Amino acid sequence: MFGNQFKAQKRNYNRELSIRRTGWTSASNVWNMKNDQYDINTKENLRAYTGVVGSIQRNFGLEVSQFMENKRKNFIERTGKTPANGGDRANSFGRSMELAAMYNEAAQESNLRRADIKQGEDLRGAQRTLQSKQSQEIGKRGFEPIPDEPPVKPKGESYLTQALNIANTAASFIHPVQSIGKAAGIGLGGSGFLTRFFQG
Repeated sequence: MFGNQFKAQKRNYNRELSIRRTGWTSASNVWNMKNDQYDINTKENLRAYTGVVGSIQRNFGLEVSQFMENKRKNFIERTGKTPANGGDRANSFGRSMELAAMYNEAAQESNLRRADIKQGEDLRGAQRTLQSKQSQEIGKRGFEPIPDEPPVKPKGESYLTQALNIANTAASFIHPVQSIGKAAGIGLGGSGFLTRFFQG
């Protein structure tokens, strides 16, 4: 009886072991797929960030180039309008031209400073966007799965238990013989009948 129970327990154990192995394989495949997708998405995010940074820096470089070009033009215009000597012109003419040139240069420098400030803000914004997107990708990937506990392997009977079972089985055969002997009026006390019965 116990042998059949043990075989049933063993079949159930193997079935649970197979289910656990299949589930773990599936979970591992999903995790590997998420890791691959995470690598792809984070690299794409980094490439996009690099492109944005390059665009911001290029725009600021164009501002600097325009600033330098305006400085060159102003210098040419300023020197071209400056007379060799004042002649009969009033002193206010020279002062007026100088003030106009100074105002123009100050405006250009102010624009360049604003462009520099904007560049810094845009770069920090791009970095925050990158960090946010990378954090979202970590959330999508989740945590690595942990295998659950394996099923408990069934254990067979010990030698002592097997010996007791055999003894009980033998006793179960002897008991009906004793009952039959009593019913037939045969004395089964002591070792008389049983000894003669089993010895023939």
